[in-house]
Amino acid sequence: MNAEKESATPGLHLDSGREVVAFLQGRSAPCPRCAYDLRDIKTATCPECGEPLVLKIGSPQARFGWLVLAMAPGCFSGVAALFVMIPVFMTIREGLRGGSGAPWPVMAADAFGFLSAAGVALMYRHRHRFMAWTARRQAVFALTVWGVHVLAFGLFLLAMWLAA
Repeated sequence: MNAEKESATPGLHLDSGREVVAFLQGRSAPCPRCAYDLRDIKTATCPECGEPLVLKIGSPQARFGWLVLAMAPGCFSGVAALFVMIPVFMTIREGLRGGSGAPWPVMAADAFGFLSAAGVALMYRHRHRFMAWTARRQAVFALTVWGVHVLAFGLFLLAMWLAA
């Protein structure tokens, strides 16, 4: 069989099984599924539960805290925008019938919420780029996102108060 052909697991080559077996020779490691000691196994599957085994490279330094913190206000704004959208549409409908319609600050806040949610989608899409930044740059970005949201909230409240 050709060693270049891929196995049933996408992205793995058949010779990766030999690498797993070689890695575990004389080394104890638990099976990720059943915690069986895999020392000196003969094939790249757990003898206890049959789980296929692969070698991975990971980073113990990966920290997602700043990313989560940066995404939080956008998630909240997006959910709030969805809930506010219902009364906005109802007031727009009333406005078309001769009523007063939705106040512009509410409509602007709703639009800001949807744009903020789109920003979260972009952050998630480019999360690997974000994770490559220094911790300081991540912190500045997250705190800036929060600052923009707090400022926007204050301005929308002020506009509502002035419009009343």
